[in-house]
Amino acid sequence: MSFATIAAAPVSATEEAPAASAALPATGFTAGLSNADIEALSAEAFYWGLNIAGFYELRYVFTQLEGTPAFRGLNRVQANDNLMDASARYATTINASTLYAGGMFDVSRDPLVIEAPAVTDKRYWSIQALDQNANWFLMVGSQFTGNGAQRYLVVGPQWRGKLPAGFRATEIIRATSNSFSLTTRVAVTTRDAADMAGARKVTHGLAAAPLSLWQANGGKVPPLAQQPTVRANYRTFPRMRQIIDYGRTMTAVDFLQLLSLSINDPSLTRRTDSVKETATLARLAKLGLREGALLDPAKLSPAQVAAAQAGFDLARKKAKAALDASLIDMNGWRLQSSLFYDDLDYVAKAGADDVAWGTPVPYQSHSIAYVFRDSHGAPLDGNRRYTLTLDLSNLPPVTEFWELPVYDSAGYFIPNALNRYSATSYLLASGAYTVRDNRVTFYLQPDRPTDPDQARNWLPTARGDTFQLAARFYGPMAPLVDGSYKMPKIEPAP
Repeated sequence: MSFATIAAAPVSATEEAPAASAALPATGFTAGLSNADIEALSAEAFYWGLNIAGFYELRYVFTQLEGTPAFRGLNRVQANDNLMDASARYATTINASTLYAGGMFDVSRDPLVIEAPAVTDKRYWSIQALDQNANWFLMVGSQFTGNGAQRYLVVGPQWRGKLPAGFRATEIIRATSNSFSLTTRVAVTTRDAADMAGARKVTHGLAAAPLSLWQANGGKVPPLAQQPTVRANYRTFPRMRQIIDYGRTMTAVDFLQLLSLSINDPSLTRRTDSVKETATLARLAKLGLREGALLDPAKLSPAQVAAAQAGFDLARKKAKAALDASLIDMNGWRLQSSLFYDDLDYVAKAGADDVAWGTPVPYQSHSIAYVFRDSHGAPLDGNRRYTLTLDLSNLPPVTEFWELPVYDSAGYFIPNALNRYSATSYLLASGAYTVRDNRVTFYLQPDRPTDPDQARNWLPTARGDTFQLAARFYGPMAPLVDGSYKMPKIEPAP
């Protein structure tokens, strides 16, 4: 999933959200737990709650961490006018083929109105929403609902009230949680000035605001500059400011604190109908993860902290292995398709969330294929040179477009002088790449090739690190849903 660094726009003065809930007593682990018990429970917490912890931290960045590029306050859609680059360090495996807009929303008190103008240039666009459990409950846009002007009213799971009379039933969406994220993607094609201007027009046209603001503005979402910037007031702990890059910097204690805050946040709607989740939370209460109290690291001994970290680290390894086992082999690439996703497989789910927060994305939107090894089964080494060749008569079958992004070992873009992070079907169609014998060969290596034709097709890697690709297939046809398409393997260069 992909959230991106959003450049700050001129906004009205920041307002404070309603006061946070009353203080809760501090707690530690249940007395008498052995180190082995703590390790096992910490691992179980990792499997169950990794995406939830990531949601809580990301929401903090978007709605509470003032003074940073991503801050935009609560219940506001803010657009990014530029493609993502290597400076985005708090969300993994983002794309470099669409402009983003979006934010974090809370419909605990007020429903949300979303408006999308007609998109007349036939470019791909979408608005998608998901909750802390990676439930994608809203998908609209060119491949889902067409390019005409649209609007939607999103209400919370327990909302009761009177709806505005003009909304059709198909425009009323019940969110799966009171708190959720909203992401819009608008494709860029040739990336020239006209193309970028067209994409920016769409991203700035997609708007959202609480129902009360919509009504006060005569039944229309007011311009962003006229919307108050509301700083959220969810509970925090000091290290949240230091663990924005949580894939690399989050410790086990950080993680458990995020879960403690999440469990005590009424805006994160619990799945009370899940027998497995209810039983899991009953066990995790021994780690202080329960309603009515907040985990305090000061109450943990060094031995308990070490045991929790050991369980956390082991769980991360097991989750990655479980994810790999759950993916579909596609000629060496590992396809993630929600067609085969089991929401109750917490271990594999945590592995997916560790690679890319918010996955799996529903295959109706796009499927993803990961590759970590070359054609001989060796890890992709940033010190070496590789080639990847696509046959133009057998390109990945999609209704929208495909992208081949390159990431470092942690899933972040690799800094390079050209700000080049991926290849796309749009750029191929525009003639951006060298094509020979009806094939296009990409060169994955740390240094720019000296041959000008190869340089046009260069995808930079990083010395001293392994790397990975997470190919996106927007509007996948069946072979990219069931894994029967054969992606070309990555070949070591002589």
